[in-house]
Amino acid sequence: MTLTDTDEPLSDDDRAVLDARIRDAQADAEAIAVETGIAADRVEAKLDRFEDAGVIDGYTARLDYGALGYDVTALFRVSVADESALDRLRDQSRVVALYAVTGGDDAVAIGKFEDTDALNAVATELLTDDAVRSLTVTVVRDVLREFEPTIPDDGPS
Repeated sequence: MTLTDTDEPLSDDDRAVLDARIRDAQADAEAIAVETGIAADRVEAKLDRFEDAGVIDGYTARLDYGALGYDVTALFRVSVADESALDRLRDQSRVVALYAVTGGDDAVAIGKFEDTDALNAVATELLTDDAVRSLTVTVVRDVLREFEPTIPDDGPS
């Protein structure tokens, strides 16, 4: 069952609890209750409901790639002759996101690199891959927002 199966839109309280959980995945129901003004038992019930419905699909650490020494972010737009190139790109440890897309390209990937030499090595590997038809690499000049989970205000209800 998902929340959308119930035809119930997310309430303001639902959004408040989810927003609080997004900001601090380690916060307990009591801390979220204090932050949101919603009773702790209601917070606990909402969190259980979100987890049971798969809305909250686990908890993970958010990394600061710059602090780890990965100062170069690049976007790859790839057109492929066959899916094997995407499999290799998916297995590339420096790729932090990979999306199949519509339009002229088959995929868009986001990569994190220590420096431009590491970026160039991956780009060269892709360019020399017979399964890659075309590759466009764009280096990110400045990160304005990245991997910040949010709940769209105008999303499905």
